[in-house]
Amino acid sequence: MEKSAPKLTVGPVSGSILSMMLPMALGILVMIGNGLVDAYFIGQLGYAQLAAVSYAFPVWFVAAGIVMGLGTGTSSVLSRFIGAGDTASVKQIATHSMVLAVLAGAVVTAIGLLTVESLFGLLGANEESMPYVKEYMTIYYWGSLFLGIPFIGNSILRANGDAKTPSLLVASSAVVNAVLDPILIFGWFGFPEMGVAGAALASVISTITFLMASLWVLIVRDDLLTTIGHSIESMVSSWKQVLHVGLPAIASNLIAPLSAAFVTALVSTYGQEAVAAYGLAGRIEALVIVLLMALGGATAPYVGQNYGAKKYERLVDGFKFSARFALVYAVFCIAFLYFFSGPILSVFTTNEDVIRLAMLQLLICPWGYGFLGVASICNGSFNAFGRPLPAMTISISRTLVVYVPLAYMLAHYLGFQGIFIAQVLANIFAGCVAIIWYRRVFNQVTA
Repeated sequence: MEKSAPKLTVGPVSGSILSMMLPMALGILVMIGNGLVDAYFIGQLGYAQLAAVSYAFPVWFVAAGIVMGLGTGTSSVLSRFIGAGDTASVKQIATHSMVLAVLAGAVVTAIGLLTVESLFGLLGANEESMPYVKEYMTIYYWGSLFLGIPFIGNSILRANGDAKTPSLLVASSAVVNAVLDPILIFGWFGFPEMGVAGAALASVISTITFLMASLWVLIVRDDLLTTIGHSIESMVSSWKQVLHVGLPAIASNLIAPLSAAFVTALVSTYGQEAVAAYGLAGRIEALVIVLLMALGGATAPYVGQNYGAKKYERLVDGFKFSARFALVYAVFCIAFLYFFSGPILSVFTTNEDVIRLAMLQLLICPWGYGFLGVASICNGSFNAFGRPLPAMTISISRTLVVYVPLAYMLAHYLGFQGIFIAQVLANIFAGCVAIIWYRRVFNQVTA
């Protein structure tokens, strides 16, 4: 019986990309909502507890950035082998990637547990919040040990053209966390009242649930892992292929929180209302651009499979569809936020200064969304081609070389709104450079 072609190499181009993008968008929305649920319940304990847990966010971004970078490398390698029909290599590299995920999680957990007090002291935890930080993080860090496998597992499934299952797994994990949060935090149904430690334990349990469900799908349902044919040499070879793309992706992921810290420090010079406005508008932006974030993520497995199958016309058609979608959706965002940013902001706050400052961000920043979307599409394609350097260079240049210095300069001359004009210009820069670079790389890899 003839083996069927890889899922993303057949059928309408738009359908292939949308079948990946829409479930990924749902998964991202669930993760955003999960963070809001945590903040809601922990906020009822008090200001110090909420502040203590807030310190975990940068640490989570670092751990997630490492794991997602490894996932990017895994997806890049696997999607090309899947497109080429090399099932044996797919199973071997998928299995070796899981081992790498466990090792990365163990390193993050060990370093984290040994540096709780010193690290969070540097981040600003004081005598009031530090006891809660210790209480939370000594449990929360164990989640990092289990985080790698399901994240890498989701990357394996997406490389195989399945975006629905990863989104369902993420949603299930979020439901477990949301249910356990109040039970463990407040001691419902006879459970001990654990406070912030309960929130950390709920997070760890939901991650373990995520892990177990992921392994069942990968081993039992899809038969994507194998226990045979392994050696130290083959494992090191697989890791080299994954890290070739994964390490630059990790570097790009870790730059984002660093640049955000610089910009937040700049925003704080305009007062606490400006910080509140920046944080509120940022959350709204995250919801609005979720489709663009998902589009960039959907690009990599689509490009990888079709590149591996040498279906270059589908690469051309896929890029055209994705770029047009990004630009049209950006126009929609501009119009939507122009008419509705005020009413949306008024739902969250009645402070007129906060609303006024947040509206500046929501009216200016959308003008760069289309270019940001195009850059994301190109970066996903670079990684799928096994050419990670352009993606890393564009990401780092956009944030640290263009956005941050330009934000400080334009803020000096134009005031608060200069920060967001700088963001638009940085996105335009990234989009234009990405397109030029993409054409050159595409011609090289398809020659």
